[in-house]
Amino acid sequence: MAYGSEQDRIGALLARLCAAPDADFGPDFEALAAQGWAQLVDRAISKRVGLLVDRAVRRAGAETLVPAPAREALDDEARSAAMSSFGHMIGLSEAVRFLEAQGISPIALKGARLAFNDYPEPQLRRLRDLDLLVPADRAEHAQQAMIESGIYEVAEWSAFYGIEFGHQLPELTDLQRGISLEIHHRLNARDWAEEPQLVRMVHEHAEEIVVAGTAVRVPSMHANLLHLVEHATLHHLFENGPITLADLHFAAMKGPVDWEVLIDQARQMGLERALRLIAMLALSYGASWVPPALRDPAPDLAAHLAASRAAMLRDESQFEHAFMMRGLIMRKGRAPGWKAALRAAVTPTPLILAGMMRVSGDNPLRWLAYPVWLVQRGRAYLAARRARVDQDALMQEVSTLRWLRGSS
Repeated sequence: MAYGSEQDRIGALLARLCAAPDADFGPDFEALAAQGWAQLVDRAISKRVGLLVDRAVRRAGAETLVPAPAREALDDEARSAAMSSFGHMIGLSEAVRFLEAQGISPIALKGARLAFNDYPEPQLRRLRDLDLLVPADRAEHAQQAMIESGIYEVAEWSAFYGIEFGHQLPELTDLQRGISLEIHHRLNARDWAEEPQLVRMVHEHAEEIVVAGTAVRVPSMHANLLHLVEHATLHHLFENGPITLADLHFAAMKGPVDWEVLIDQARQMGLERALRLIAMLALSYGASWVPPALRDPAPDLAAHLAASRAAMLRDESQFEHAFMMRGLIMRKGRAPGWKAALRAAVTPTPLILAGMMRVSGDNPLRWLAYPVWLVQRGRAYLAARRARVDQDALMQEVSTLRWLRGSS
């Protein structure tokens, strides 16, 4: 694999560190200059994998190669990650006990199983929030009970909406721990027809792990792997970054995984292409977990691999623009001109306005929020336009999304 700029090489190194975190990266570290170390550590921390870089450095015995500023940044990240991990551990335990006292048994999604069961140490898997899946008919009751307890409140940055809006309810803040929680009644993408199959699988095959002395239900190994695959591909097109590669490594190595069964489950859920793409992407960066059954690339996979790499390593300042433009291209079938892009930039989703005004989605008062939304959207749009995401790259990403969804 050839790399152009120094930024590309650093991005590729970070992806390899995540895809094969148990490998020896000593030669790579020896080749890094001070600026390269600064870029690697900065990008790793921003992508929530800073401690994986630190772990790789220690495993390679390369501590003396790390410049002082990079070492200080990694040490700061280690302290922050340790405190965050402890807060999430206690917060998860308390939230589960609270909901069970209400007669609701939640399932802690994705990151909880990874951090507290699959990774060697919980702090290696940075959690942004805790996602708790509950039955759809109990979701709003669970949310209201948590708010009324005085222990949790709706996050000040969150909008107001019910289960009609998406797969989760407004984000909550644990006032004692300062962590974020989300009550989910579904899993993710609204246009994924087979989603109910995975939701049912998560509920029916949940397993228990012990977190801070509390039995916490989590998805089975297969259900979690399938959710990781869907989340990284259909929902985010790899813009959640290389942390997905590390998640897959530690989950698969923890096992047990019946790959023949998993591939069949992915096929039934419309995720076989996504699974094969993510496996080949991981393999291209040196992953060791990929089974023989997923090592045979499809003839048309090369362009989709290139698009996935570009999206995964894209600078975060470009995310919103790329997401919006992909949506326009998906609807129109071509790259939109500036007028169409500008029109999309100033056209809100009614439920977003309703959420800002904290009214129902069909309440005319929602339009009172439009001026505020327009200012926020305008700033984000102008910043995104300055990021200049390549149009050809976006067209290929749209092609990849359509291929993943089986429409091409």
